[in-house]
Amino acid sequence: MFKGFGVSKKKSVLEDNELTTGIVQHPVTKRWQTWISFTGHDIQSITAHNQREDANKIAKQIADAWSEGKYKTGSEVTAFIKSLPTDAVIDPLPQNIVMQLSQQALSARK
Repeated sequence: MFKGFGVSKKKSVLEDNELTTGIVQHPVTKRWQTWISFTGHDIQSITAHNQREDANKIAKQIADAWSEGKYKTGSEVTAFIKSLPTDAVIDPLPQNIVMQLSQQALSARK
């Protein structure tokens, strides 16, 4: 019997139009990265900052814009994210940190 291999799509644990955001320090670059998640499983780094305070400001700006419903379409959200200031190119986070952030996002819903 053949069993198909593939990635099963993880069910969203966040409500429709709900966003989780936060900051994390990259272990190699030591820059503070802002991140977002729409499902609790899809951690995406958005900006990278030399100062923690700058990353906190951006995370708050993202959360405020989302809760106020400022951006309705995918293109509006993309334009907003591209407009956010960043100090450097975003370096990918190690998988173990992504998993920790995902667990934090998921536990925030409980």
